[in-house]
Amino acid sequence: MLFKRIYPNPLTVPTSSRESNAYMMHTLKISGLNVHNDFGYKKKIWRVISFSYGMVYLPLSFLLNYIFHIEDFSAAVLLQSLQLCLNTWCFALKYFTLAYYVKNLEEANKCFDQLDVFCRTKEEQREIRKMVASTNKLYMIFAVVFLVYSVSSLVDGLVHGRMPFDTYYPFINWRLSRTQFVVQAIVEFTSVGYAVFVATSTDSYAVIFVKALRSHVKLLTRRLQNMPSETTAAQDENFMHASLVECIKAHKVLLAFCNTIRPLISGTIFAQFIICGSILGITTINLLAFAEPSARFGIIFYMMAVILQTFPLCYYCNAIVDDCNEMCDALFHSPWTERNLRFRKTTLQFLHKLQEPIEFTAMNIFSINLATNINVAKFAFTVYAIAKGMNLDEKLQK
Repeated sequence: MLFKRIYPNPLTVPTSSRESNAYMMHTLKISGLNVHNDFGYKKKIWRVISFSYGMVYLPLSFLLNYIFHIEDFSAAVLLQSLQLCLNTWCFALKYFTLAYYVKNLEEANKCFDQLDVFCRTKEEQREIRKMVASTNKLYMIFAVVFLVYSVSSLVDGLVHGRMPFDTYYPFINWRLSRTQFVVQAIVEFTSVGYAVFVATSTDSYAVIFVKALRSHVKLLTRRLQNMPSETTAAQDENFMHASLVECIKAHKVLLAFCNTIRPLISGTIFAQFIICGSILGITTINLLAFAEPSARFGIIFYMMAVILQTFPLCYYCNAIVDDCNEMCDALFHSPWTERNLRFRKTTLQFLHKLQEPIEFTAMNIFSINLATNINVAKFAFTVYAIAKGMNLDEKLQK
């Protein structure tokens, strides 16, 4: 069943945290990434084709179209093409990053397997199942938004007698005849549609991993809160210390997981922040000044797709910082001062480590949080305001 993972499994069905990225990993494997190191020569040939198209030809195809056919672009079509051009360059960067750090994907899932070992109670098992279902639902939201945008762009292009994405293909010119129009429409929608399909993973992998990470941070906080408050014998003290050490081990795995996924996130989200503001600014100009009513539906879904690339990740990164502070408070307010000397020393060391919240940064320049995302949105409005002040809409119409 294709959509079975968007529903929580019962406790009788074994479920692991790595299943939260099952759809994403399957998409990446289809795209040519050797996620599980099990590729034969046929899949390696497909990998070369897929990588060449996604990382080289697709970004260049927009530039080639500008070189050969710039005089045929209207203002609305040019702006729509520019927003796609910028996004494809960012897509190529993400695709390359995933290909370069492909081993980190499996390493991250191995960390999930270790974290699952600490989830022994039925309540924790239920939380894991809920997390897996909600994370896969999040991926499906990406897929639906991207699909609606692609189909609406195709329909709008066909209705108005032009290409939906305006990419360049040698030996095919849709302007020359009806036959070439149909051929290029099929080729373009198939090839760009494939890139959009891959983009559901390249744009969602960061938030999928971070969302699952947050669930384990909250589970660890709950374990610290639920540690027994009273001890009556030496064996109870030993049990309490063993429980605390287990929490420390879980926290170490969380940190190892973060170190594994940071290279996957840092550079790509930095580029995404920079490009996202420009894309939203260009899209806003097109939406308010040039786009035909039939094209605005697709543009709105395109803006939703761009927002999905940054906002959910910023939200969960922001939430993890708050959850880490809550975790530190949970341990500090526990009756650790009433324990024996060994327990107190261990607690103090753990508290010192917990005072450093889990944070993600973009190239160590700025933090990934909601404040940064708001600044990106402000930059988009700045682009629109500058264009409006320069009367760019009137100049392009001329």
